[in-house]
Amino acid sequence: MASAQTSAISGTVKDASGGVLPGVTVEVSSPALIEKTRSTVTSGSGTYSIVALRPGTYTVKFELPGFATVVREGVELTSDFTATINTDLKVGTLEETLTVTGESPIVDTSNITQRVVMTAEVREALPTGRNIQAVGIMIPGTALAVGGGGALSRDVGGSGNLQQSPLQYRGSGDTVQTIEGIRLNNLCAQGAYSGVYWNDASFEEFSYVTGADSAEMGQGGMRVNMVPRDGGNSFRGTATFNYADESFQSDNCGSPGLGQACTRSNLQGSKTFNANNYITNVDKLQKIWDVNPSIGGPIVRNKVWFNYTFRNLGSTKTKTGAYFDKNPSQFIYDPDFTKPGLDDGHITSNAARISWQVSGKDKISVYHDNQRKYRNHWGIAATIPPEAAGVQVTPTSFAHVSKWTRTHTNKLLLEAGFGMYDQEYTELYQPSVTGTDKKVWDVEAIRNSRVYNVIDTSNNTQANAWPNPADHFSVLRTYMGAASYIVGSHSLRAGLNWTNGDWKLLTMWTGDVQPINYNAGNPLSVRLQLPSDRNNGVDRDLGVYIQDKWSLNRVTLNLGLRFDQFIGETRESSVLPSRHGAGATFGECPDGTVDPGDLCTGMVQNWKDISPRVGFAMDVFGNGRTAIKASYARYVAGQAIAFANQVNPIGALTATDTRTWTDLDRNGLPLDENGNIQFNELTNSASTPTFGKLTVPTTQYSPDLLRGWGKRGYNNEYTFAMQHQLADRISVNGGYYRRTFGNQTITDDLRYDASSYDSVCITAPRDPDLPDGGGYQVCGIQDLKQSVFAQGLPQNQLIRFSKDFGGETNLYQGFDINLESRFRNGAFLRGGLAATARTFDNCNLLQAGTDAVPAGSDEIYPDGSKGCHREYGYRPDAKLSGSYTLPWDVQLGGTYQFTRGVQTGGAGPSITASWTVTNAVALQQLGRNWQSNAASRTVQLISEGKDYGDHNLNQLDIKLAKRFTVDKVRLRVDFDLYNVFNSSWPYTVTTTYSTAATSQYLRPTNVLQNRFFKLGGHISF
Repeated sequence: MASAQTSAISGTVKDASGGVLPGVTVEVSSPALIEKTRSTVTSGSGTYSIVALRPGTYTVKFELPGFATVVREGVELTSDFTATINTDLKVGTLEETLTVTGESPIVDTSNITQRVVMTAEVREALPTGRNIQAVGIMIPGTALAVGGGGALSRDVGGSGNLQQSPLQYRGSGDTVQTIEGIRLNNLCAQGAYSGVYWNDASFEEFSYVTGADSAEMGQGGMRVNMVPRDGGNSFRGTATFNYADESFQSDNCGSPGLGQACTRSNLQGSKTFNANNYITNVDKLQKIWDVNPSIGGPIVRNKVWFNYTFRNLGSTKTKTGAYFDKNPSQFIYDPDFTKPGLDDGHITSNAARISWQVSGKDKISVYHDNQRKYRNHWGIAATIPPEAAGVQVTPTSFAHVSKWTRTHTNKLLLEAGFGMYDQEYTELYQPSVTGTDKKVWDVEAIRNSRVYNVIDTSNNTQANAWPNPADHFSVLRTYMGAASYIVGSHSLRAGLNWTNGDWKLLTMWTGDVQPINYNAGNPLSVRLQLPSDRNNGVDRDLGVYIQDKWSLNRVTLNLGLRFDQFIGETRESSVLPSRHGAGATFGECPDGTVDPGDLCTGMVQNWKDISPRVGFAMDVFGNGRTAIKASYARYVAGQAIAFANQVNPIGALTATDTRTWTDLDRNGLPLDENGNIQFNELTNSASTPTFGKLTVPTTQYSPDLLRGWGKRGYNNEYTFAMQHQLADRISVNGGYYRRTFGNQTITDDLRYDASSYDSVCITAPRDPDLPDGGGYQVCGIQDLKQSVFAQGLPQNQLIRFSKDFGGETNLYQGFDINLESRFRNGAFLRGGLAATARTFDNCNLLQAGTDAVPAGSDEIYPDGSKGCHREYGYRPDAKLSGSYTLPWDVQLGGTYQFTRGVQTGGAGPSITASWTVTNAVALQQLGRNWQSNAASRTVQLISEGKDYGDHNLNQLDIKLAKRFTVDKVRLRVDFDLYNVFNSSWPYTVTTTYSTAATSQYLRPTNVLQNRFFKLGGHISF
């Protein structure tokens, strides 16, 4: 991983005639350096480079006998930036010193890596939620992915601080978070989540690396590197705080009364079949706060320093469309409009940094952040009322980084580090489910409960109980070491990162069922669940790299090569005792390796990859003001335990069984009053024969998928960029970017192929909210032939490469243009426009059968477009931020965001319409029921990528601050106004289509936080 010390100062030294000067001693000095100064000597071509510098302000001194000394002051370095400082020496004596002042370079003419740096000063000047997502979203082209609990959290002034959604950038969701270059993501999914709510005031800089990352980095998404704040030789402290309550906000709903519709037209769904398809409330804050003091200073002057930061933040707010249930029935949800649900919780962080200058060459630093999170209604949403929300608690949650750096010589620099992430987080039932207020994982309370999760499939609304109770454990350990060797214009860096980790997941449901499905009050089905204790791990996530940077006149070559090895493993896991059986434990395989079909644990995948990184940067005119850059990089896909978890015997078994349910005793449940499942009310499914049985798993893996070279998912990134300095401290840059993905996999049901299905057409309902008013035919819908289904073939699925059937296309491309300016008085302005497009094509996979492709891939539309070929046209995304100091020491700051259309947190968000076509409709249109005893089939009525919706984000936030100085204490009073236009942007809507009178199609499920202001302040001394 690239460390915090990724900045550099380089250049060329010449004499008055323009001849190059070898042998010049170049010395840089700064308080940011542990050794205070560092030096090198120019090469035979007069070039020099001093690398691995921490962010800060530097002085550069040039000395050569026979020439006057030149000193360049005030060179500002941010993370991941190389400042080009060229100079001319005149004949004279060393005692003659010429001090030069000038503007710091703002065009990096030698690095190909693109990055955006947000210093503490910039972050304090902007009205944001003070988290890496709220700050990072201000980079044009950045979007949000779905976070924990399935939430898409759009932060406005901290309103989303209780649930972070990972950043997505340039088509990749492989976001990695590091402190001083050491990764600290957790092990859930593919490693894109952090679970840590970073303590803003404990960091000096956030560096967002957005493209062309070096060989030090394995993944190709956005990398957020955080640089901790060090203490110093004098005691210094700061405190940032802000607060707002419900009286500080405006209304962007306009409902005239409880349970009545919001009057804004964009807050209503389709009225074709449901005249009452509207929302009656939006997210409204009751209170929000953030208290973040920090203090630092010497423990031993010039030797050991500390910095300690405390943070407590939280909020309580209502949630769009979420109300308590007023119907005592377990299977009918009836919203109580007098009792809106609350999303409430808080987070506490204690972060400490110790820095020890062991010698003039060695420094050891330690950063540790211990946190606790309490969230009383986790996952609450329009479809998850308060009783069905979870309770999230983190009994253990900390991030730790230790780092050693040594300036061995002026040519050789060494570093080593260790990072650890350790978290347990729980998803608990509400006390109304378990009967206990204790916020702990309580197996007996779950087993004894008689309250069950219910879903009404007509509107996808949950009721009664949280659908995903679990106790999660993640421990990630990362070790790194690197060496940098610099000679003149040539710098070589080599190193390795080694990560391993442990993951555990406990799951259990009340009644050993979830969910119980209804459709508008009519019993449908129930899914039987096996409780389990799953254990997986990362034995080895190894990266060995070498990166060479070589300047040849005005061209700098960046050449890198990286070797990756990933060994994932399953560990001893158990099916827990339940209503379905006594349980079982799966131990280690005899040879320690899991082969397809094994019901044991051990090594799963052993992937090895070679990934090149090549590029060049050119100082076009040789004056450091214009650069062109181009690069190619291969990145391996992010990976944690997701793959091993699928292979885990618990996951490989048939651990769920969805059975059709007939309510024979009319008690509204498939269980009796004692909590026993009434199997006589259930109809066996295709999964029933193997459910809970210790049989060979019905899902296998292709052997060539698990081990070998070049088997891991990957993406190729191509970039071309230009940067030009328009004036002192003002630059413009732009570029074109392209990313393609490879080694995708599919789940192929070997019982069926394309010939196993009949292709039929369904006519869409007449509806003005469908293309051309509806009434058109959607063809290509696959209906499993009755003759094939009647063969009763046992389940047999194979996970394999999609290239076995010709492969699939996942292409991202886009361009952007950005302006950045930094002025002497601390004012700044930055902004840009990005436009991105996406193409997906999986038509080749249809030959494997519809089971091998995502839902909606079979459809053929009247205009000839196909669901298997989806194109998302260029979509604009504009961001602007800045700050300026007015008279009377009043600071004005602001941010503006424009985003086109709906957001889903996926790769290609757009308006769709998923219609569940029942047998009644099939009989009417086809003259028969669906074959293979299917009760319904889902048809996608709108081709993806054709419609982004009519509503866009236009969000303006403003900050006004008045600064005072009293002796050595600096005070600032803040007034932050968020969502100035009081936008009610519905950024997610219901895409489940229905012709029922209860249809919720196009009803907003998430609305931008309403306008509100915060009062706050900042104290420093």
